[in-house]
Amino acid sequence: SVTGGLDTVAVRCPSNKTARKLIYYAGCPIAAPSANKSGSPSPTCARHVLDDLDGKIDMIIDGGECEVGVESTVISLEGKKCTILRPGAVTKEMLLEICDEAEVSEAVKNPELAGENPASPGMKYKHYSPKAKVILVDADDDEFVKYVNSLSCGKCGVFAADYQKDLFACTVLSVGSCGSAAEYNHSLYSLLRYADELELDTVYVKLPCDRGEYLALYNRLIRAAGGKIVKL
Repeated sequence: SVTGGLDTVAVRCPSNKTARKLIYYAGCPIAAPSANKSGSPSPTCARHVLDDLDGKIDMIIDGGECEVGVESTVISLEGKKCTILRPGAVTKEMLLEICDEAEVSEAVKNPELAGENPASPGMKYKHYSPKAKVILVDADDDEFVKYVNSLSCGKCGVFAADYQKDLFACTVLSVGSCGSAAEYNHSLYSLLRYADELELDTVYVKLPCDRGEYLALYNRLIRAAGGKIVKL
């Protein structure tokens, strides 16, 4: 009932104090699905859970807003070899400090390689998606601004840092003051949900790099966009 049809099971010890107290008083490990509809943007606060599951669950335990914003890093271990199945706050570089070998699964960057029975949650081809269409654009900053402004309309939005907000002619959804990986990861799911609250048809997003702290962001965005990338 906990393997998802696989021959492995993931074990996590959360850092959140409320979650740790829940496990402590339960007196045993807890197995449960994530608190959101499959395929939609993950919840990062209690209000998001209520939006998704109101009337379908009995209670919400509010442990506060998620600190990181994207889901945890999931790894598989075979001997001394460590493979990242889902990137999160713990990066490959961090894992190499304690593991002899660490690599990133090819399915992390290429959703079509995950297969019918993925090895980890969130590896599906399309996941984390809002109702609005997410369009990833592989371009430099200037090209991205010109592209979005050539297409934007009242029902379009764009993810951008605060210092870029005056460059766009459409609705700007802020990814933070400077758009750092930490700021972006923290706000990602809230922004995807906010796009739907604004009833946007399309959201344009500049493709982030696929290394280090930005790998988790890259992974979530290509799935939110269904793997489709516009290359300029």
